[in-house]
Amino acid sequence: EMGTRGVGVATRHGSRRDMLATEPPVVSLAALREGDIATLATLRGALRDGPGYFTLDASSFLPSSLVVECYDRARDFFALPLDVKACYVHTQYERETGGYVPLLEEYAYQPNTAAIVESFDTVRDLPAHEIPEGATGVGPVDWPAEAPGLRTALSEFYARCDEVAVDLFRAIASVCCMEEVETARVAERVRTEAAESVAAEGHDERADNAAGLARFFLRSFGPTSHCSMRAMRYPGTDSDEYKAHAGEFKDVSFRAGKRGRTPPPPRRSKGGNGLSVEAVGISEHTDFECFTILHQTAPGLELKDLAGNWRVADVYRDQSKFTIIIADMMERWTNGWLRATPHRVGLAAHERLSLVRFNGLDPDASVAPLLRFTGAGASGSSSDTISTESQRWVKGAKYKPVTQGEHMAESVTRAAANLEQMLDRYPKTVLTPIPRRFAQVLLVNCEDEEIALVKHADGEFEGLYTGIITEVRGDETPQQAALRGGLCPLRELLGIPTGTADDSMHLAERAKLRFTGWKDAPVIEHEFTVSASRTSMNTAKKMFSIAWQTQSNLPEVEIFRWNEIPYDVMPADDRYWYPEVLDIVREAKQEANATTNGFIRFGVCPRKPRREKRWAVERKLVVGSFEFDDEGGLARHETKTIWTDGFMNDVYGDSRDHEAYGEHT
Repeated sequence: EMGTRGVGVATRHGSRRDMLATEPPVVSLAALREGDIATLATLRGALRDGPGYFTLDASSFLPSSLVVECYDRARDFFALPLDVKACYVHTQYERETGGYVPLLEEYAYQPNTAAIVESFDTVRDLPAHEIPEGATGVGPVDWPAEAPGLRTALSEFYARCDEVAVDLFRAIASVCCMEEVETARVAERVRTEAAESVAAEGHDERADNAAGLARFFLRSFGPTSHCSMRAMRYPGTDSDEYKAHAGEFKDVSFRAGKRGRTPPPPRRSKGGNGLSVEAVGISEHTDFECFTILHQTAPGLELKDLAGNWRVADVYRDQSKFTIIIADMMERWTNGWLRATPHRVGLAAHERLSLVRFNGLDPDASVAPLLRFTGAGASGSSSDTISTESQRWVKGAKYKPVTQGEHMAESVTRAAANLEQMLDRYPKTVLTPIPRRFAQVLLVNCEDEEIALVKHADGEFEGLYTGIITEVRGDETPQQAALRGGLCPLRELLGIPTGTADDSMHLAERAKLRFTGWKDAPVIEHEFTVSASRTSMNTAKKMFSIAWQTQSNLPEVEIFRWNEIPYDVMPADDRYWYPEVLDIVREAKQEANATTNGFIRFGVCPRKPRREKRWAVERKLVVGSFEFDDEGGLARHETKTIWTDGFMNDVYGDSRDHEAYGEHT
């Protein structure tokens, strides 16, 4: 970084003591949307004069009931057994689609700091066919099936934050043009009648400048922008969970300081090589995007104000009020005129949850100081608010041009290296392994209750019957892997054209199963069914018979009645979950027969029918776990059928018009 921040020194606004008397204002989202001059002036004062951040009252649009629902569903997820949560472990930015970050596996933003936090991270949840080639940091998200409601709540919160972010970009653009605001207000008092007539016709140069700058900000903010979101949980230091996971960190203490006072730092413990590791909630850092929307259920978040004081952030537990802080890319755009807020989370005896939504730019968006903040542009011209397209070095610029993707990669790589360097001194010596994933497809004939299975000619399943099993590659979803089909090209079997817009319409996911002891890492197997007629199944059998004459390693296809499935010559786990999956298929068929033009006649979906003929039973899912011993025998198993978020949407409808979130207009 070429720019530097003054820490612990007097500022042009006064001393550190003076800054402590400056409270973060509560700014109304509704007033910002109306362009209220007084509210914008208050916002400017908070960001420029102190403390450097503010509180946003978003209750007019983002209701408190939704905030509470997000926390309730997050608690449900965090309460799951660790082996279940580990199935959704974060890919550590391999695919950048979010996931679970276990305790002590958060990146270390400062060297030798151990973060005592767990989180579930999400991104923009786009279907695979809508993601531009090469895009990173967007979905599809692998939502935890075992925590129904999490997807519904967080997705709704995420969508509303998108709209709030647009409002904040526009408000910040107006703040950047506040000198013109003051000039316009003075000029308005002395205008002639002719000038007033021009103004009445809508001419407002200040507004032109602010609108132009807002358009400039927003042109790099869209569906592929870096906008991750986190539901985070910090266990209290008095809890058994904390002691079990961070037992090697001795004598760690933290007391939330009073407003304006710096809390005492946590004590440090030495690892086996004599170097110290400091236990924290999260270590000091600035965020990598443009600005961040934060909410917390209890004290813990600390913010460094413009004079260098550490201050405890306000808590609005059940209210739709959020702490808004500036992040790195906005500091770069404004050449330090607006400064990113350093922040950290300390340890405390109480449990704390938080919701965090980062608001960044497209990965290839290049950010350099805007001319109006370098002294190179005249403040009165709208064009001077826009940086040059060439992004060349400009005299007075404190920062070099960098893309959002480059800045993210550099920052994350540095924090990841800090974590890896501590593993020899950690309670953990290795990070939670990323599960291997498989997709299995069952071809079922619902009318005659038949199923097509393949008999393997070689490999680990030699001589056994299974569905069509394929390992999921890192660059594809389970649905895509299922259609690819490995040795059994499902697309060709079912006549599905390559490049079909929405491949998921051909597959119904019926089960998500966890396996330990099968491979060298935990395994998640996604079980799909595809409805096929007897003619289609016989065609598939014939195709494989012909191919088998030239490729003897191909499996044979055989068709069985559901009540005659040969479990004795199948993998040991199949006899436990196949019947439950087929029960769902049977129920789905019965429900389909009980409809007229896609509308449900009775009781499965009480509020409204699914559009596109996706019935409530389609939202059932079998979840289970299977543990194999060293000799390959099935040592333990557990399965159950649950309702998923899809069913909740069927029952309650689109959450945007549901009364549970109905405090907004």
